[in-house]
Amino acid sequence: MQLEEGKADIEVTVDELIAMMPRRRRYDHYSGYYYDQYVHENNPTAADLQGRYVVVAANVTEAATDITLSGNNTVVCTSQKYNLVFLDITPTSFKPGLSLSAYVRRSKV
Repeated sequence: MQLEEGKADIEVTVDELIAMMPRRRRYDHYSGYYYDQYVHENNPTAADLQGRYVVVAANVTEAATDITLSGNNTVVCTSQKYNLVFLDITPTSFKPGLSLSAYVRRSKV
């Protein structure tokens, strides 16, 4: 993904999120085989994502210095759509190693 003017759009489909759901190995005593199963259901749907957490991780490399900063955050899946807008009081630059506070307004779509 490429940033343009410090912005990037990210879209993840429900199917991609379902593919990331944890699975566990189960042993079938009758057949003697192991098989993978979703933790909650055999055939998960979008409703199964409700309330589950997704970790979003990013690496950003500054072109001028070739310094890469990493970060991550945990978000919860919801059936509501929201717009997130960075407010004008959010700093437009940062210094590596220092914390950055961002100010965001959330509104329903």
